[in-house]
Order: sequence, then structure tokens, then C-alpha cells
Amino acid sequence: MKTYPILFSRKARNDIFHIYDYIAYELAMPNTAIKYFDGINDTIRKLAITGASYAVSRREYLKIQYGADVRTVTYKKMTIGYNIVDDTVYIRRVMPGSMVF
Repeated sequence: MKTYPILFSRKARNDIFHIYDYIAYELAMPNTAIKYFDGINDTIRKLAITGASYAVSRREYLKIQYGADVRTVTYKKMTIGYNIVDDTVYIRRVMPGSMVF
């Protein structure tokens, strides 16, 4: 079974930390923030094995932003956008599903 290394864009890293900060500090739910952070990271880690099994997105907004081969996976209400480039899963963004038109 093929496994892919995973790389994060700067925006994706910032997205994850902003989500954590929002839940932990704005909503004052630090334990929930930790669980959510762990869930997002677990979903991303699984892409090392399952990344190629997800279909290329048909959403024009994502294609324009991240290329014709962009793929998505969800964790709860978050959409994780990624590409597979040179046998590497490249995480582009982690954003609310409502932002993905």
C-alpha cells in the first residue's frame, strides 16, 4: 500500500491554529478545542494512506484557487482542501464547509 508524505501550506497551518484559538478562547472551550484540533489532524494523517481515494473536486471555486486536481475531505463542519503533487499530499486549506461554494 502506497503512503504519501504530508506537507502543509502556511495558510493551512494558520487555518488550524485559528480554529483552535477561536474554540479555545472566543468560545471559552479549551477541552473542545483540543479534541477538534486532534480530530482535524487525525483526518489529515489518514490522507497519507487514503489521499488518492478521494475524487477530484468539481467545485469551481476550489479549482480556481488550488488547481484542477484539488481534492477535499471533511472533518465535522470543516473542509480540508489538498492536492497530491509528486507523490506528496499537500494540504492547501482547512476551512468551514460553508466557505466552499
